[in-house]
Amino acid sequence: DPKRWKMLPAYLAALAKHNMRLTAIHARFHIEDGTYPQVIKDNLPLLKDTRVVLIPSVGSRKKLDRKDLKAVEMAVKILREMSDDAEEYGLGGIAPYMHIGNWIETIDDNLRIAQAVDRPNVGVMFHLHHWQAVGNRGYDKLRADLIKAKPYLMIVVIQGTDKDRATHKILGEGSFDMLPLVRTLREIDYKGPLGTMGYTQSGDIPGKLNRAYQAWEQIKKKALQP
Repeated sequence: DPKRWKMLPAYLAALAKHNMRLTAIHARFHIEDGTYPQVIKDNLPLLKDTRVVLIPSVGSRKKLDRKDLKAVEMAVKILREMSDDAEEYGLGGIAPYMHIGNWIETIDDNLRIAQAVDRPNVGVMFHLHHWQAVGNRGYDKLRADLIKAKPYLMIVVIQGTDKDRATHKILGEGSFDMLPLVRTLREIDYKGPLGTMGYTQSGDIPGKLNRAYQAWEQIKKKALQP
């Protein structure tokens, strides 16, 4: 992550060259450190007034219990610091990365911590792969979790996957039907960024991105139908 943040000027230049906008950027911290990395703080001025959302992976070096009150206080302290800095630089907010194995691992972890932080610019993300990776299955559970997350939902990430296991596929591939998910996002009037994950992908990346885009257009078209 530090190396990636040092590359931020190059990333921003490449996006500008192709008339693209950065909507979210990954960050990482451990709750025992008391603050988040200086390399992130040093680069925040480059993101001034972009409304970019910071997506911090929140870890614990000591594997502290996710509901331990002291651990929660440690996480809240750092996220409030990030919240203040995001406000100062005109960023879009903070939405911790729900990631299997992280201290914030599930959508419930994310909601519990967002409520503890109690700042209007600190919310949650929904990541389909990691929602599945912790054992979640079924569209009823998916819908219930998205509705529960609605007041805090800032970022949604989807990808091709299978209905019975978490897999890394291009959007449009796999047996998981995206329509119920997208229709639920419409139901809750979600208007934030929606991204697709390309982790583990190699080979013809432009071609795969084009296939993912075409798949998204079809999903969106079907989701708009009554």
